[in-house]
Amino acid sequence: MNNIVQDQQSEGNGTVLLLADSSDDKAYSYVEETMLAALGHLGIPYKIRDIETDILSRKELLEHSCVILGQNCLGKKLGQKGAEILRDAVGAGVGLVSFDGDLGSYSKAFFEIFRINIGRTPLLCSDIKTVNVEHYITGTRELDDDVTLYKPLEVWPIESPHCGSVGKSLLQTSNNWPVLIASTHGQGRAVLFTGSVKLWIRDILGHASGLDDVFWKSIVWAARKPFAIYAMPPFATALVDDCSGSYNHFRYVDTMNKYGWLPHVSIFLENIDRVIHQADYADSAKMKALYDAGLAEFSVHGFTYENLAVFNHRARKPLSDEQIVGNFKRIDAYFKKWGITPSRWQNYHFCEMGTNAFPYMKERGVEYLHMELNPDTAWLDVPDNKPAFRPPKPYHHRGFYMDYLEQDTDFFIFHSMLNPWGFDSPDFVQETDFLWNHTIFWDESPCNNVEDAARIGIKQIRRGIDARFFGYILCHEQRVAVVSMKEWDKILGSIHDGLKKYDLIYRAPEYILDYARSHYDTRIADVSVNNESGKVHCKMQGKTRLTTALEVYINNENSVQCELCDIPQFTGTVNVKMQCPLP
Repeated sequence: MNNIVQDQQSEGNGTVLLLADSSDDKAYSYVEETMLAALGHLGIPYKIRDIETDILSRKELLEHSCVILGQNCLGKKLGQKGAEILRDAVGAGVGLVSFDGDLGSYSKAFFEIFRINIGRTPLLCSDIKTVNVEHYITGTRELDDDVTLYKPLEVWPIESPHCGSVGKSLLQTSNNWPVLIASTHGQGRAVLFTGSVKLWIRDILGHASGLDDVFWKSIVWAARKPFAIYAMPPFATALVDDCSGSYNHFRYVDTMNKYGWLPHVSIFLENIDRVIHQADYADSAKMKALYDAGLAEFSVHGFTYENLAVFNHRARKPLSDEQIVGNFKRIDAYFKKWGITPSRWQNYHFCEMGTNAFPYMKERGVEYLHMELNPDTAWLDVPDNKPAFRPPKPYHHRGFYMDYLEQDTDFFIFHSMLNPWGFDSPDFVQETDFLWNHTIFWDESPCNNVEDAARIGIKQIRRGIDARFFGYILCHEQRVAVVSMKEWDKILGSIHDGLKKYDLIYRAPEYILDYARSHYDTRIADVSVNNESGKVHCKMQGKTRLTTALEVYINNENSVQCELCDIPQFTGTVNVKMQCPLP
C-alpha cells in the first residue's frame, strides 16, 4: 500500500480489518489521519486490507472480529457482490463499523444490514447532537452534548422513519437527521456513520475534539466478542500552577484529596515560607506532609513569577551555562532542605526552557516535560519571532498528545487538556484553566462563578477520558486564592458529581505518565480468540515500566462489559492469556 506505515499491524482473528482502496488517491490520503492514528493510539489491533484489485471473501472477513470501512467511496469498489459478502459475514457474527459517508455508491445488500433506505443527495451538517444516552456507545454522554463543527460536513439523509426516532439513532444533526445508527443483523452488530469520514480530520472536527468516545465505542460494541484492546485506563489527575502556598499553606490540597485528586503542585521556590502567619515554615512543613503521605507531588515552576529556573524570561533567551549550573545547585538545596524529591515531570513556568538545561534535568531523573513551546523559545516571541510548537503524535493536536520530544528523545511529552485550536499562539483560553474567567482574580468575573468553573472542569476530564488519554484538570493558585474554602469544596464536589458515569482511577501524574509511556511503547502484536470457549491469547510487544492492563470486552445482552487482564512489567515480548466468561 502506498504512503501508509504498516509496521503497527497485528495478526490473529481478534483484529479488526480496515478496508481501504489505494487506487482512489484523494480518499485514500485521509486514511492515516482519520483511522490509523486513532487505531494506534486506542490500542485497537488492526489489519489493513487494500481492495484495489481483488475482491473480498466471506471466509476472509470471518477471520477478524470487526470490519471497518475507513475511507470514503468504498461502495463503488465493493459493488453488489462485495456488499453481499459483507452482509452475509455480518449475519454470521462479524462486526461492522462504516465511517464511509458516500452512501450513494453502495448497493442494496449493504443497506439490508441496517434495514434502511437513503435519500437522493447528502445534506450539510454544522453541528451534531446526542439524542440517546441509554446505548453503550453514547452511555457516558449527556443529552445536551452538542458538538459544533469547524466546517460543514456532508451527511446522507436516512429516509427510513424508524431511524428518525431517538431510540434508533444515537447522534443526529440539528434538524434531526441521523448521524450514527447502531443495529444488529443476524448474529452480528453493525454501526453506521452517515457523514463523511472527513469528520475525523482537523479541518472539520478531528480526533480528541468531542466525539472520540463514540469512535472507539462503536468498534468495541460492534466487534465479535471476546475483543481485546490496549488502551489508556480512565486515570484522573490535576495540576496546580504558579504555587506559593502562602494562600493558606497548601490547605486547598486537602480539599482536592477529599475528592480523590492527587495533584502535581508546581512551585515558585523562593516564595515558599515567605509569608508567615501562624507558624514558621508552615508551607514547607505542609509540602513535606503531603509528599510523605503520597497526596501530592512537587516540581519546579521557577524561583519567582519573573525569575525562571531554566530560561531568561525577561531577555527572551536561554540562560548562560554558568547560570544553569548555579540554578540547579539552588534547586537541589531547596528540595534537600524540605526533604522532598521533585517529580520526574517538570512543568516550567511559561514552558520556557533552554536545551542547555537538558543534561542537568536528566541527571536529576527528569523524564517528562510539559511542552507548549519549542525549546530555546520565549513565550512572547511566538508567533512573530519564533515558530509555534508543532504538537506530535497521535493527532498533532495541541490539547492532546503523547510522544517523545523531537529535539531530545530522552524526554517524553504529553498533553491532555482543552486548549486553543490553532498553532499560531501559545495563549491560554478560558477552557485551559477551569477557573479562568470564573473568579474575581484580575477582574475576570464580577463574582466567583462556582457553577461554570465546575462545568469546565467536568468538560476537561470527560474529553481526556473519552479520547483515551487521561482526565486532567489545571488551575492556577492565584485563582484558588480568591475563592473561599466553601466555594472550592463546592466546585470540586460538583466536578465529582458530574463525573459519576465514569469509573475514574485517581493517580498522581508521575504514575500516569509512566503508564502513558508504557502504553505508547507497547502494542498487541497478535491476538487469537476462541469464540466458543472464551479464551483470549495476546502477544504483547514493546517495553513497559509498570503493570499495565488489557481491556477484554464481552457482550452483555445488548450492551458491553469490560474485563481487565494485568500485564506484568516486561521488555521485548510477553504472552497474555485470559479466560472470559461466556454469555
